[in-house]
Amino acid sequence: MTAERRKGRKREKIIYGICGAFLLLALLPYLLDSGREANTQAEVLFLGDSIVGQYRDETSIPALVARQLDVTVANGAFGGTTMSQQNRENRDAYYWDGLSFSQIARAISAQDLGLQQTIRTKDYATRDFGEIVDELDVLDFSSVQTVIISYGMNDYTTGSPIRNEEDPEDPYTMEGAMRLGIRYLQQSFPQMRIIFISPTYCWLVNTQGITDDTCETSDFGGGYMEDYVEAQRRVAQECGVEFVDIYHEYYPHEEYMDWLLYTDDGIHPNERGRQKIAETLAELLRCEGHCPDTTIGGIQY
Repeated sequence: MTAERRKGRKREKIIYGICGAFLLLALLPYLLDSGREANTQAEVLFLGDSIVGQYRDETSIPALVARQLDVTVANGAFGGTTMSQQNRENRDAYYWDGLSFSQIARAISAQDLGLQQTIRTKDYATRDFGEIVDELDVLDFSSVQTVIISYGMNDYTTGSPIRNEEDPEDPYTMEGAMRLGIRYLQQSFPQMRIIFISPTYCWLVNTQGITDDTCETSDFGGGYMEDYVEAQRRVAQECGVEFVDIYHEYYPHEEYMDWLLYTDDGIHPNERGRQKIAETLAELLRCEGHCPDTTIGGIQY
């Protein structure tokens, strides 16, 4: 290589270096800024699974509560998700764990949904996940007065462990994840009202709409539904947050076909079921934490 060519290469490197420096300076404000602009507000935030998140129109539980109370709401519920994390067997990547309650609560506490923004799926059931994360990412969490949390149905059907006696905050158990999530929220938002809704009674209906199995007769490995409900009640009491029991004496289940009264499929509430749950929550929210010790909407809390 001649001296002239070496000089030419050196000049090119200098020019590239100068251009790179200018590009870095131009991008620096964006690199330093997480991109999160909290420019929307909501008085009530819903977190949970498809019991709350399956419908996102005017017939959804959050929309009905908003209309009954004239409040602003945000629906941060992701169908198919759980209170507990599910990667219990060290699988390489179980991306939905980032949408479990403890991880969502951690992200809200830090006001950083970077992990959740990496979760993008093309599945029919999860097609709205990206939009939901985007909505949460611009929500001013300091504007949220009440968070309503509804998990447990999928913890039950996946057989998630209820507790770890050696680790009360084990995120791979329902009790541990619940404790962790509550702690994150209470530390960052001590004035926020935290309300947990239990799972509902459910029927395990087959494709013909016939069932003889219910949450009272089926154990998927972690216990019966009532075990999960009572665990949520205990942790809520221990952590000083509110708990609404919509499992006991809420959906009639004396007759074989009672699943048709309030559900679409034995699990997810139909329009009548969503109205019933929304009315229960609206009555509770009207009390502003000063409800009688007996019942709300005919149920203990």
